[in-house]
Amino acid sequence: MSKRKLLWLIGALYILIIMCIGLATIVEKQTSSSFVGERIYGAWWFALLWAALTVTACVYMLREQLYKRVGVMVLHLSFVVILLGALTTWLTARRGTVGLRVGKQTTEYVDAKGQSQRLPFTLLLKEFRIVNYPGTDVPLDYQSIITVGGPSADSSEIVVSMNNIGSADGYRLFQSGYDSDGNGVSLGVCFDPYGIAITYTGYLLLLVGIVATMLSRKTHMRALYRKVMQVKGVGCWVTNVGCQTFIAGCMIALGTTSCTNTQHPSPNTQLQTVDRHIAQRLGTVNVLYNGRICPLNTAATDFLTKLSGSVSWHGLTADEVMASWMIYYSPWEQQKIIRIKDRDIQKLLGIDGQWASYSDFTDQHNEYKLKGALDEMRQGRGTVSRKALMQADEKFNVVGMFYRGQMLRLFPYKLGGQVSWYSPGAQSLPREIPVREQFFIKQAMDFLTEAIVTGQTDRALEIIAKIKLFQREMAGDVLPGESLTQAELAYNRLSAPKWPVFLSLTLSLLLAVMVSGGWRVMSRRPVRLATMAFVWLLTLWLTVLLVLRWTVSGHVPLSNGFETMQFMAWTLLVLTLLLQRRLPVLTGFGPLVACFCLLVSVLASGSPQVTPLMPVLASPLLSMHVMTVMVAYALFALQVLLGVQTIVLLHKRRTAEATHAADFSRLLLYPAVFLLAIGIFLGAVWANVSWGSYWSWDPKESWALITFMVYSVPLHSSSLSRFQRPLFYSLYMVQAFLTILMTYFGVNYLLGGMHSYA
Repeated sequence: MSKRKLLWLIGALYILIIMCIGLATIVEKQTSSSFVGERIYGAWWFALLWAALTVTACVYMLREQLYKRVGVMVLHLSFVVILLGALTTWLTARRGTVGLRVGKQTTEYVDAKGQSQRLPFTLLLKEFRIVNYPGTDVPLDYQSIITVGGPSADSSEIVVSMNNIGSADGYRLFQSGYDSDGNGVSLGVCFDPYGIAITYTGYLLLLVGIVATMLSRKTHMRALYRKVMQVKGVGCWVTNVGCQTFIAGCMIALGTTSCTNTQHPSPNTQLQTVDRHIAQRLGTVNVLYNGRICPLNTAATDFLTKLSGSVSWHGLTADEVMASWMIYYSPWEQQKIIRIKDRDIQKLLGIDGQWASYSDFTDQHNEYKLKGALDEMRQGRGTVSRKALMQADEKFNVVGMFYRGQMLRLFPYKLGGQVSWYSPGAQSLPREIPVREQFFIKQAMDFLTEAIVTGQTDRALEIIAKIKLFQREMAGDVLPGESLTQAELAYNRLSAPKWPVFLSLTLSLLLAVMVSGGWRVMSRRPVRLATMAFVWLLTLWLTVLLVLRWTVSGHVPLSNGFETMQFMAWTLLVLTLLLQRRLPVLTGFGPLVACFCLLVSVLASGSPQVTPLMPVLASPLLSMHVMTVMVAYALFALQVLLGVQTIVLLHKRRTAEATHAADFSRLLLYPAVFLLAIGIFLGAVWANVSWGSYWSWDPKESWALITFMVYSVPLHSSSLSRFQRPLFYSLYMVQAFLTILMTYFGVNYLLGGMHSYA
């Protein structure tokens, strides 16, 4: 077979596999994971497609004498080994579940088809326990103590917990669920010693191949590096149309900023408020909120932000609003403090404008005005926006949670080694708590209220100090230290306001307009210094936010969409600072893309409160996996800018500058694809450690693989000559970014799956 026909065959198989994977994720949404697992991913014809692609690719590598370039050969060979491991797993692995009850032995498990299979050993659940985060009732880990008996009289004891898989005779046992009475567990069972060993060997070869390719002096990447480094920084500009687009975007951003600063209506009565100093001191008191111990200021900030979308109200801080509402609740129920944007909801509440009071949600008979609309929504009827209705209902219920004391669990007490937290005035306290402590829990806030109402500032501060002393005496070993409390207070002050994001976006848009328009003012030293100062300040501000969130949460801030978008923005800013001398255009567009990432994080979820990680997410492997992938995404985002720049320059017949931009993009493609590959396989190792399976064809896994396959194609420009043309390459790179958008946003919001939390 000729080289051309072989390439066509490889290309056809490659595209067909990508299409099958993408289609399977859509079918899974309409059916189930078991359906696509059996009909597509586990089907013989799907395995045959992979086998045919592997064989034809190996034939092509031998034909092109790829073995003469050791690093590149090892890199490609690693994928062959990984696919062999997947084939071995498909042919030999056995999976199922086993149910255990305390004190009862079993020698069988149930496979995926529902048939009972025999184990070569006995399993006895000795104990099951739930380990909570210190000082809370939030689960940290689920631990099963299991006795494993062999063919002889010998037996051993293993512990199965989250991120800790038990092993026995090649079988791997991992935590799957537990019975409601706490005396039984469900464990996943996996027997795949050969497939895992082969696959891990492939991962090791992949790492060796990447390092060898990066260090080799005879690769295309090294040639590109020498070529790009010979060209000094080139200022490349887009067309006037692009300039007009950015100006329009700038006006939109300015409009958005003004919208976010919409003023609250003035209070309709002369409100009584708590002294700011007292409220601030009360905000430093610890509280159990969102499953973690934190300053009351965190709950107050969340309370006011959810109601009004702002961290202040008529000059009052969140601490002042919560403390004042807690004491002078009746007039506060009449204040227009709750923001309702949807006009249909405004009509239901009978309000004029977008500001409602808590009392507006009920009629003269104390009936909830949104009840009818909610009932219609649950029945699949009604014309009111479901999202708007749910948001309005949440705002009403936030105040209800506040009244029920769910935001004010201030008083800890340790019984039997477990710390429980109680709200002010709690009536049903355990009898084991001494009368003196019961009295303090029930009356302390009443004494504080009396001191504030009567103007006894010193007395109020003294009571707050006694509450903090009570907390230290009852749960001092689990309370956060003073430095950690101050860090969280600082984080709340810096992260809650949204205006810095909109201001940064506006400034970055103006900067992009100046750069894209080629304004001569950009060549002046004061302007250049001011520009770099802006980028440095933005980077520093975001760095401080990430460090503070890391400090407060106790884990790398990469556990959800908000945190990953912030990390991606930070990565883009750091790349801008590192590469701006070689490619000055990044000074204009790097901060712009970073600010859009920040905008997405703010608009999608605001600034979500720090919560304890799910046990399975508390793994350093996960942090490395997400971090590596997000750096790769940041590089791909820069390549979109370079692609658009190249297309515009070619249109303006500035071929030399366009070629330089395209070459720079090709150079960035190597570390981007390598980081994505490392990130994917770090995720596979984490999944194997946490879930007992290194690959499960979850929608995000599937689209990450599609993204990797799509971006790997331009790396083979020596075989695919069209990618040597700057225009074709740039068009491809711009469109390839759609796979990343689908992987990050499409899967999260459209397809779901185990990664939908990300």
